[in-house]
Amino acid sequence: MGPEMNPFVSSHLKAMIEDIRLLEAFVTQPLGLFSDIKMLRESLTFPEAADLSRDELRERRTAYAALTDDAQALALDAIASLGKSIDILEAVRDDADVARLRDGWFSQGRRVLVRASAQVAGEIRAKLTAGIRGIYVIVDPEAMKGRDVVEVAGATLKGGASVLQLRDKSRDKGEVLPVARELRSLCDEHGALFIFNDDADLAVACGAHGLHVGQTDLPIGEARRVLAPNQIVGKSNSGIEEAMASQSDGADYLAVGAVYSTTTMGKSGRTAVGPEMISKVKELAQQPVVAIGGINETNIVDVVRAGADCVCVVSAITYADDPEAATSRLAEAIQNV
Repeated sequence: MGPEMNPFVSSHLKAMIEDIRLLEAFVTQPLGLFSDIKMLRESLTFPEAADLSRDELRERRTAYAALTDDAQALALDAIASLGKSIDILEAVRDDADVARLRDGWFSQGRRVLVRASAQVAGEIRAKLTAGIRGIYVIVDPEAMKGRDVVEVAGATLKGGASVLQLRDKSRDKGEVLPVARELRSLCDEHGALFIFNDDADLAVACGAHGLHVGQTDLPIGEARRVLAPNQIVGKSNSGIEEAMASQSDGADYLAVGAVYSTTTMGKSGRTAVGPEMISKVKELAQQPVVAIGGINETNIVDVVRAGADCVCVVSAITYADDPEAATSRLAEAIQNV
């Protein structure tokens, strides 16, 4: 940037160019998107945006790689940073250097960023969705036998739960938030996913890995407008028709049930669909299938054999005298199938 350039404009242009270079290093697929990101930089008529030599490019990529163990998360942050720089520079008036970008560059940049965000966030969600396996436990203050939610959650994570969902319909959001943040930290310690039930705003506020919604809750498309692009969404379904609709709407995983009769989680009025329904949905599903409802040590093997990728258990764990041991037994039963 020349010495005569406004320092505020210069700093944002430099940051914008560096963000684009980082995206070129980390967002290499699909090829068309990579080419469009590269063209964004090449169309900037500033010396700092010029192509690098092979050695310079190698050094730059090595430096980027040393910044993080999670290239996709850093790329997503760079996309957000680049979008903010575009907004700021477009708002600058009467600047000759910015004027050179007004003829379509800003609008093209935004279009490329939308695609890049969708690509990177989709890759992150796919990694998270791959973690929808094993035992999925819902903790709810109303299903704890009077015990502390965090205490029971910690026990079930020690026992081998791979997914934990917080469901709390009785307390105000301000009371639930600190508990949700504590549970997210616990899940991080144990390498488990943390899902928040129903409230997309709280899922964002506590940094949950994802949100779970029911058939009458916020639609998946509207939930995604609230959620961060890298947060997953799962949805409850009672059968094939609902599951396929959820799949079409973009659910990252499909919960199906009640598999067996249950009085937990408000499912007492639902007709049990049986493990046969798990098999039917699994045949058509592209996402992981989570079986839920009335599952315990006596029937979990049948559910897994029916094709469930993940088994959601509530009362068999949260009502158990020893939630850690109960979780461990169920996890072992899955592993032995």
